[in-house]
Order: sequence, then C-alpha cells, then structure tokens
Amino acid sequence: MKKAVSVFLLATLPALYGAAYANQTSTSVDGAIATEANNQVAAAENNIANTAEVALQSLLSDMKQFRADFAQTVVDADQNIVHEAQGVLTMTRPNKLRWETTFPDETLLIADGESVWNVDSFVEQVTVLSQSKAVEDNPIVLLTASDIATWNKFNIRKVDTSSVEGDDVAKQLSSFQVTPKELGGQISALTLTFNQNNELAALNMLDAQQQISTLVFKDIETRFPLAADTFTVAIPDSFIIDDQR
Repeated sequence: MKKAVSVFLLATLPALYGAAYANQTSTSVDGAIATEANNQVAAAENNIANTAEVALQSLLSDMKQFRADFAQTVVDADQNIVHEAQGVLTMTRPNKLRWETTFPDETLLIADGESVWNVDSFVEQVTVLSQSKAVEDNPIVLLTASDIATWNKFNIRKVDTSSVEGDDVAKQLSSFQVTPKELGGQISALTLTFNQNNELAALNMLDAQQQISTLVFKDIETRFPLAADTFTVAIPDSFIIDDQR
C-alpha cells in the first residue's frame, strides 16, 4: 500500500508544482522508489530463504538415523523411463550412508565419513573415492552433514506441492528444493519431501543431463539398533580395488 501511494503522489507532481519541478525531481524520486522496492524484495526473499533453510535444518537434524526401503525411477529429458531399482537406504548423522540395491541387481555403496566404497559384485571390483570430493557441491550431502560451511554452499527454498499432489495431500507434506550456489555440478537440484510425521518420504534429483531420479520410501525407521559393520566393507580377495582417493 505504501508503494502504491508513493507512485500515485509522484504522478500528481506536475499538476501540483509545475512541469519544471517534476522534470528535476522525477528521476531521483523514481530511482529512490525503485531502489527501496528492490531492497524490500531482496530482504523478503532473504527472509523466506532463511526460514526455509532453518526449517530444513531442523527436520534433518532430528533425523539422527534413517532406514527405509526405496523404489527408484529414473526418467530422461523426454520422460522415458531409463532405469528402475529397489533396495534399502540407511543413513546416520554425521556423514554416513549405506545404499544397497536388491533389484534389478545387487549393488552396494557405502560412505563411511571419509571414503565412498562402490562395490560391483558382477565385475568383482571396488571403486574407492574421497567422500569430500565425491559429494562436493552435491545437495545430497545435506542429508547427513551438519556443518555451516557445507550448508552455505546451497540455496534452499520451500516448494508448494499442491498443484502436483492436490490440496489435501499437499497439506500433509513439506517439500524443499536445494540447489548448489556454484554451477557445473552433476546434480542441478534436489527436492526433499517430508510426510506428516516429519519423516523423509521422497527425494527427487535433477542432474546435469536433465535426467530426473525419484526415490519413494516406505517402511521408514528413525530409531533402530545399528549393526557395527553397517558402514564398513568386507572385500573378497578376488576383487580388484580401484583406489582413486
């Protein structure tokens, strides 16, 4: 309302004070109004972004443990299904993850906090990567990271899912989109969706090739006994180790 009033008063200046005065002042007043409006928009956007980041941090910080069955579907830019998988995802904070597929093939990926171990039983090979390099600028790192430096690498906003899910379902969900501040990474955007119990119910990843990978979780657990070897890898003697750390 204040902006509308200011614009109205500016429009009436020629009639009130003469054309010469308006010509002298309109540029500076216009500029001041535009600058103030831009500042207000920027402040509002920052407040919204900060609120979204705090909300997402709170949800994830409460998720000290997470284990669930997942169904994964990957579609290309033309919405053709290029891959489907099923398995179990286990995570603990900070920085530990176990991704185990049971269909269509048995595969295992473990992030132990320092290294990422990708076990390919079919070719009997294990590829080892530095975890910090493997997830650099990848939004997925926020699932298990809690340090401010990592969070500062990403922009976070709240997503309205009502147009996709319908109003009744959307009211039970909270969705957040995470995008890297630095462009050029493999993952362009990550959307995390939480159910009415504040549990991670789905995630959606858009990669640099415009492929979209969607994971839907079920049988979600957030409190469970954790086996000591959950994030360790036993490598058979016959396997080749490709250490790229």
